[in-house]
Formats: sequence, structure tokens, C-alpha cells
Amino acid sequence: MNARKVLLNCGAGIGGTVLLAAAMWFHSVRPEVKAEALEPIRNGGRIGEDVHNREFTVRVERVDAAKSLAPGLSFGNPPAIGTDGVYLIVRAKAKSEREPLELRTAELQTPGGYTYRQDPRTGSASNSQPTFQPMIWTATAFLFELPKNRLEGAHLVVGTGGLLPQLSAAADVDLGITAGRAAELVRSAAERYDVEKGSP
Repeated sequence: MNARKVLLNCGAGIGGTVLLAAAMWFHSVRPEVKAEALEPIRNGGRIGEDVHNREFTVRVERVDAAKSLAPGLSFGNPPAIGTDGVYLIVRAKAKSEREPLELRTAELQTPGGYTYRQDPRTGSASNSQPTFQPMIWTATAFLFELPKNRLEGAHLVVGTGGLLPQLSAAADVDLGITAGRAAELVRSAAERYDVEKGSP
């Protein structure tokens, strides 16, 4: 009787431990599964290419870098808006495929899981995002502020956003920033860059 009781207790203990481990694993995995299910459908491409999805088409034309931004007010000689890192300005054109829309989400994603949101930088001469029309290419620019050592391998991810992310459309564009190109961008970063004009 004692041996049978010991075996039953051991079996119950092992079974309970297995069930507890499975429950803990499922609990840790479930948020990632849910997050993936809520991600918008992405179409990918590279700088210079037309990246299409069912809602819009975007083409990144060039990437600029700046040490400082031109202030929005020209009178009184206000100082430039500097940074400890670097400003990355992604110049692009986009058009809607079916009906007028806005690109409400814009992020810069870099290796290592770093994400930088678009930063309009209050006080700078930065342009607001336009409404994109069907079959009409419209120029725009996305402004990001990030550390100088995070440029390599950066991707621009833009999308329509909305209350249901899984139903929204997004484009993932590889900006083609190699280690050499990143060093060149940092070295030649402009002073008092005017985002509206696209030049210092």
C-alpha cells in the first residue's frame, strides 16, 4: 500500500509540474501571438522601388542626414534645433490606390529591435503629412531622430494605421544603409536642414 501511495503521489506531482510548466509557457507566448495577429499586412521593397499594397504605393527616393534643423520662424535669427544624435530625413513619394488617405504611422526600425517614431520636432520648419490621392504622386518627408550608431540596416515602415491594425496596410522599405553609407551620412550631415525645402 505504501509503495502504491508513493507512486501515485509522485505521478501526481510530476503531472502537476508538467501542467504548470505548460501553462506558464502558454502564458508567456500568448502576448507575442496576439501581437503578431494585430500587426498590419506589410509589403516590402527597397529604396528607389515602388512598394505596392491594396491601399497605397510608396517610393523612397533618397535619405538625408542632418546635425540640426532650420527653425520654423525666420525673424529674430532663432538658433538651429540640434541633437546629440542625428536627424534622418526620408524623402518619398506616395499615392493612394483607391480613395484619399493619410499615412498615419511612420517608424524607423533598426537591427536589434530598435524602433524610432516620426518626430515632427516642434519649432522646426517641418512639413505636415499630406492627404494622398488616387493615381497622383505626392512628395512627402519623414523625420526621425536617432543615435548616430543606429543608422545601419534601417527600414522605413509606413502605414494607414487605424482602430484595427490587422486590417490596415503598411509598407516596409529597406533604406539600403550599409555600414559605409551610415558613416557617410553621419560625416556629411547638414546644419540647419530645412525639411520643407529638402536642403540646408
